[in-house]
Formats: sequence, C-alpha cells, structure tokens
Amino acid sequence: MGSEPGWNSPERPPQTLRDASQDLHGPGYSEYCENIQEDGGAFYQIGADLFVVNGWDPQKRISKTSWHHLQRTTIGDSVVTVCQCPLSRPDGACVHQQFLTDYGEELFPLDAAFTNDGNQDTVLFSRQELQEDVSLNHFSSTSPNSRSLGGRVIVEYTGNDLGTGRWVCAKDSGNHRCSHILTCRNLLQRLVQIDPSATDQTVSDSSITKVPQGRRAALEIGAVSYLLISPPSWASLESDPQLYERSPAMEDAPDLLRLTETSSCCCSEPRRLFNSSQPILRMECTVYGLYRAWATSIELQACSNSRCRHRLIGPDGREHGIFNYNNRKLFTHDLLDEYTAAYTSSETPFSAWVSVLSRRYKLHSGAHSFVTAEVFRGVWFAYVKLQYLDGSMMCPRCGPSPENTIWDGVTLAFNRKHLLPTLEPPTTMQPESVERTTTRYISNQQLLEDRKVRRLVRRVITGTPLTMESLKKGVPPGAQEEADAEGEDEEDDEDDEQAEATQRGSRSERAIARARSEMLERLDALPAATEGLKRICPSLGALFDDKFGVSTVAQSNVAPNVYRRFFIQISAEESVLQMTTKPALDALEAFITAPTHRNASILVEIPAVHELLSYEKGLGNAFPEITMDVCRWILNRGRAVLNSLVKGPQPPKMPDSSVEKPWQQTGCCYGLPKIRERPRYPKLKHDVRNDVGGKRGAKCSKFYSQYGERRLTGGIMCVWCTHSICYGFHCIPRGEGRNDVFSALITRWEKAPKRVIYDFACALGPYCMIREPAFFCNTQFLIDDFHSVGHTKCSPAAFLKSHCNVDPRLAYINSSAGECGNSGLSRIRKSVSYMSQARAILYTRVFLCIWNRQRIQGLNKQ
Repeated sequence: MGSEPGWNSPERPPQTLRDASQDLHGPGYSEYCENIQEDGGAFYQIGADLFVVNGWDPQKRISKTSWHHLQRTTIGDSVVTVCQCPLSRPDGACVHQQFLTDYGEELFPLDAAFTNDGNQDTVLFSRQELQEDVSLNHFSSTSPNSRSLGGRVIVEYTGNDLGTGRWVCAKDSGNHRCSHILTCRNLLQRLVQIDPSATDQTVSDSSITKVPQGRRAALEIGAVSYLLISPPSWASLESDPQLYERSPAMEDAPDLLRLTETSSCCCSEPRRLFNSSQPILRMECTVYGLYRAWATSIELQACSNSRCRHRLIGPDGREHGIFNYNNRKLFTHDLLDEYTAAYTSSETPFSAWVSVLSRRYKLHSGAHSFVTAEVFRGVWFAYVKLQYLDGSMMCPRCGPSPENTIWDGVTLAFNRKHLLPTLEPPTTMQPESVERTTTRYISNQQLLEDRKVRRLVRRVITGTPLTMESLKKGVPPGAQEEADAEGEDEEDDEDDEQAEATQRGSRSERAIARARSEMLERLDALPAATEGLKRICPSLGALFDDKFGVSTVAQSNVAPNVYRRFFIQISAEESVLQMTTKPALDALEAFITAPTHRNASILVEIPAVHELLSYEKGLGNAFPEITMDVCRWILNRGRAVLNSLVKGPQPPKMPDSSVEKPWQQTGCCYGLPKIRERPRYPKLKHDVRNDVGGKRGAKCSKFYSQYGERRLTGGIMCVWCTHSICYGFHCIPRGEGRNDVFSALITRWEKAPKRVIYDFACALGPYCMIREPAFFCNTQFLIDDFHSVGHTKCSPAAFLKSHCNVDPRLAYINSSAGECGNSGLSRIRKSVSYMSQARAILYTRVFLCIWNRQRIQGLNKQ
C-alpha cells in the first residue's frame, strides 16, 4: 500500500494475539480483539502511520460496515493515536486506538514499503467479489486541498471494472462527480489496465458608513407573570436550578385561578403585590393550550398604584404551567415552548406557525379561535424574557476559556431603520478606555526582509519543477496537452475542418511559446534568488542552491515537496509571527540547544520546519549542520520581530465595582463577563475603520458580500468551541471586520486562546499582534479548512490543515463549527430581518441557548 497500491488487501493480524480475556480497557474491548483475531472486523494499514478500520458497536459488540481512518505518530516521548470513529474522544481512547497501542509494534512494525509520501495517495484497500464481474471496492481518498487525517474520505464502489456502477462518497453522498470519486475512478482504471497513466474516460476532467440616527424603542408592555420560568423539559440541563415542580401537560384548565402571595400587577417596579385584606374580584379569562382554548375564571384585585390605569393584580400561574399575559389572555407553557421547539428546528415564522395553530384549533374545538400572529408574537417574547436559559454558553468539556475558538460572522441582521443608540458592540470605546500612545505600525515583519528576494524565490519554486528534459523540449510536462485542449473545438462541417486545424495549431504554438518563455524567466531568476538568500543567510542560500539551483536543474533532479513547501513559507508575504508564535520559538530554541529527534518532534507548531526535520531524520541519525544554521536564523529573526512588538504590558482590567450594561440593550451577549474596555490606539490611523466594501486585506484574495443593498445591519459575530457550542455573540452595526474578533477577545478573555480559527485569520493575526502583542503572543491565528481554498495568496502557515498534517491531535478540532452554527442560524435569518433591535437580539439568544443545550445534553450522555 505504498505509492502504487496493489490489488491484494494488507495481511490480516496473525492468529496469535495476546490474551485479551481480561477487559482492562472498558466493556467490549476483549470482544473487539477477538473479533479482529477471527476476521470479524478489518484493521488495515495503508501508510506508514495511517490505518483504516471497521466501526464498532459497543452495545451489540460486533463490527459495523462503516469505515474510519486512524493515525499513529510520535510527538516527543509520546506515541499519539487519533481515530475518526464516533467513539473516539480527546479524553479517552476508543477500541481502535487501544488496539493499536497494545498490538501496533507487533502487528504493524515500521516498514520501508510504507513511506510518509504514501499517506498522500488514494488507496484501494479492500476489494470483495460479490458475483461474476461485480465487486465491492473501498477506497481511501485524499481531499484536493488537505493532506491531514480529517481530509481523507472513504469512497465505496459497487459494479464492474469499467467504473459504470454505483459510486458513493462518505463526505458527499449526493454528489457522484465529486473530486474524491473522480480520483478513485482514475485509480481503478490504473489498476485494472495495469497502466500508471490510465484514466477513466467516462468522466470529463472539468467536473473537478455612517450609522443612521437611532429611534426610540417601541414601548413593551410587561406581562402579569414575572416569576422565573424553567426551560423546556427537552432542553433542560442537570445544572439548571429547580425553580418549581413542573405541571403535567394540561388536558383541562383549572376552574378558578386563585390569587396567591406571589400575585402582582405589572404597572411598576417593584411590583405591587396581592394584599389579602383588600377586596377580591372574579372575572372570566381564556387559557390557550396546544390544541384548544378553555374559558375559566380568574381572581383579581385592584392595584393600589394611583398611576395604574386599567390594571389589576393577577395570579402568576407558574405553578399551573400557565403564563398570565394580561389577566384576560393566558397561555400554557407547553404552547409557548412548542413554538420555541419549532423555530429552533426549522425555519418557522410567527405568521406561519399561528396559521397552523388556528387550523388545529378549528379541528379540535371551534368554540375558541386562536389569537392573531401579532398578539402571539408579543406573548412569546414576554414569556422567553422570563425563561431561565443561563449557563448555556459554556461547553462542559472545553470549560469557561476554551483553548480553541472558532469565530464566524453570520449574515443574521435586522433593518438599519431599527438600529438604536443603545447598541454597543465590543468595538465601542469608552471614556475610561486605556490609550496605547506608543503603538505604531511596524513594517518589514517578513522572515525575508528583502521583498525582491522573496519574489525571486517564489518565482523559481512556483510551477512545474525545472529539469533539463523540460528545458530541452521547451515545454513543461503537460503543457502540450493543455495547449491541445485549449485549441479543441467542435467541427461544424467538412468545409471548415482545414480552417479549424490551422486555428488549433496556431493556439497550440502560442501556448507552447508562453510556456517556454515562462520557464526561461524562472531559470534566469535562479542565480539572483540564490545570491540574495546567501546574503541574508549563507546556509539558507546553500540549501536553496542544493535543491533548486542550476546544477540540480542540469542533473534533472527534482527536490522533494517538503523543500518546496519550506521555501514557500520562507518567502511568504506575511509576518514571521504567523509562522512562529512565542511558544513555537521557545520549542525551536530547545531543539537548537539539544538537536534530538524528540525535540524535533515537538516543533509541530511550525509545520514547515517540522516536516523538513522529519524528512531529514529519515536520511541519517544526525541533522545536517546546514539545516541547524537555517533553524538558528529563523529563531533569531522571529525573536527580533517579536521583541520589536512586545514593549508594553497587557491591557488593565476593569474595577470589580464596574457594572456591565444589559445584553438586551447592547446586543453583546457572551457567557464570559466583560473584564476590560477596548483600548485606544491614537497612532494607528485606521484603528477602528471597518474593512470597507467587503474587501478584507490587500494580500488576501478573499471577498465577502455586502449588506448595504438590503439596508440591513452588519449581522452578528459568533464564537464557538470545537463541540459547536456558542460562547456568545454580538450585533455588528455595519460591516464585519477584524476589529470585531479582536475587541471581543480583548474585552472578555482573561487569557488569549491558544488558537483562534477565523476565515480571515491571515489578516487578523497581524491586526491583533500590532495592538496587543503581549496578550496574543502565544496565540495561533488559523484559517479553517472550509475557507482556506479561497485564500490563494496566503501562506500555508495560516491554514489549520497545515498544522493537522504534522499534529494529528488537531483532528479533534471541528474547524467547521462556525459553519455548522451558521447553517443553523439560517433558519431564523428571514424572521430576524423584519424585527426590531430588541426582539432580534432576544430571538437570537434564545435560539443559540437552545442550540447549545441540545449539544450539551449530547455531550453529557457520552
């Protein structure tokens, strides 16, 4: 199963496993070992450190038909195994991980046939003949833009060897022409035809401003009920307080709702409570339930407040599971929770839901019709204001300050005409904000300070490798085919064949001429690039000359990809601190002081250096001196840039006596309290300017849609942990930008997270480091896998998948948590766009709290 896997599956584990009768590693582990021994399940090795295993059912204690990837690697003194099966967790090993730990050295010893490069290939690891000319094939395929464990996908094919059967991709089951299936189709034909250049001919290759003046908020009339209400039973957590004894689902309303000690009037704060010495009135009221409404009686008392008009003291109703809106219309908790369940599960506007309830009422009882959508909307918002949903914005596993945070701006916005002056995102600076008068822009933070040298290096190593054969032909491999494809056109009739042939030939010649000119330009840039690197670091220039120099081209030697990736990072147009954080520099210094293999394996936070050292480790026992000199140069350059930035202390905290404004007004709702104000940076000219027009960085090719055409606010900024639990959000008045993430972190986090994953992290890192380097010097700013494809001008150091390639522990990070939450929030996008500011904030918070609670319940069950 190396670079060209054969037909036969890898050998199964021998029949001499150690005794596993003692179930030392949890229930079912001994059965799993026996299952592997008896060929009841598969455990395939497809690379030096990569495996494919069957799923395991811990209840039935049998193997499943599903497949999962497993990776084993060494970091420092530890052997790390990471599995993608649902049973695997960061805090506990699954049966696959435990099996590999116990029997890995015995069953899967290190073999030269399994090289690290083999992990990048698509592999046919299982082939089972079902009937004549029909077989079941399983492939392990890499993603086009990821070499990490999380980037591998299982592809299943059932059919004949022509590839015309049923193809299913585990990642995208509905897409039969995805890149994974196309790759597996070509591999199948290479194996069938025993031709390394064969492809599947049945598939085409192409199938791969100023904020407007605020207005006064509409007056919200409070409800008679005011006592705290428990969350829905299906969204409750063990940590929720027991506020009262829940009532069963209401089948009939009480004959009389009596006044109690907690009865009150909503006309003032503090409330006027029931006085047993005063007269009691009795009136008729209507209680609305899930299927019908009931007419019943309610006890009331005149309010003693002289300013109270048409108000009466009424019962709260909580003990009956009833919400008293205005003493005339009362609603069961089940009914109001039903709408919460509906809109948090699918897109459900108030009007549509009320229409459904109205029809249900007519079906079950025509005596009472349901209320209008406008009335129900006001009732529901009054109800959820009292509902206890606190404690939801924290993951039970990640804790109050997660190491890995995923940030994402969501196009969840209300109309700008509803924007109020009370809205205060974290970007708002207060009079007590500290001023950083010494903070200035610092240029030339790149690893290679000489811009010309950076361009020359990238010019040489970008594109098809330079070799003598390609220079003699004048055409790089594949250019002729591309030229021919460029000139292809459909034939109209026989009379035009000659003209079309002449036109195709002309286009082909132009393409060849362009390719020849490009290769000659790259060859001419070689000496200048080498000399420029030698001036900066002699060992760096010598390493470049050895792998990409003129003599290497003359000998037609092609440098391994690890060196190309290394020099791409060296010549990146970004700060060296994107490549090396302070902990990474400390680890690099420890390696230079003691250049052992253990210390080299710890450099996983610098993927380019780690990959280079891992490759050279296989070439000899000692690391080359030229490589050590390059590491010293990287360390010195990184320390110099870091020291030029870190000059002041971290921003001070707010006094303990400070009172935070309510989130209902500010639109800033986080599980963490506000501990700082956003500092001022008077020397930074464009400190609080938004990234105008959707373009978010000159060196990054990623663009974002605008809100202005629809006259909406800028949406919300959310932060998630790796378990897709939202830690908070804030409303953006106009236009998402780097300032939103920076300000939220600096005002809420006691200590900066270890990793900040954001779709614009390539520019967020420098933004944060220039302002608060002492706070962010230990933080990695990374782009998630989903958005990294669009960042064509960013270096690999900014991609999470680059770090996953060398540190499989990061496979547990769900970098798409923000996108998952974004997908969920899309259910309420339409409803929020028509709401006022206060209601939009409350509606969003309830949705996220319910979202979190359901995921916390799942984690607690595990």
